[in-house]
Amino acid sequence: NHFGFEVSVLAKTREDLQRIFDACPFSEDQKKASHFMMLHKAPAKELVTEASEKVYEGEDYQILNDCIYYFYEKGLGQAKFNVNYFERKFDTFATARNYNTMVKLLSLSSQ
Repeated sequence: NHFGFEVSVLAKTREDLQRIFDACPFSEDQKKASHFMMLHKAPAKELVTEASEKVYEGEDYQILNDCIYYFYEKGLGQAKFNVNYFERKFDTFATARNYNTMVKLLSLSSQ
């Protein structure tokens, strides 16, 4: 690598994206305002239990398999939990996409 950076790439199939999108545990209104943090690998159960003990007012998240579904009342910019927090906590890498981007990815992948 010329610049000395290690860059992680996360690729999901259309079936993976559809499964993740359909499994969102939030109400339809919250789902439309939520983000989908897709993980490289599903975290160990004990790490999920430990992470789930930490709670911030106005922030709701659910960890299901290889995705963290999260909803912030005040918007992502004000959130205490973020991709970096969960990457460190679960020793993995992740990418987050909002509802509209997930819909677009699903649309593009069906063509």
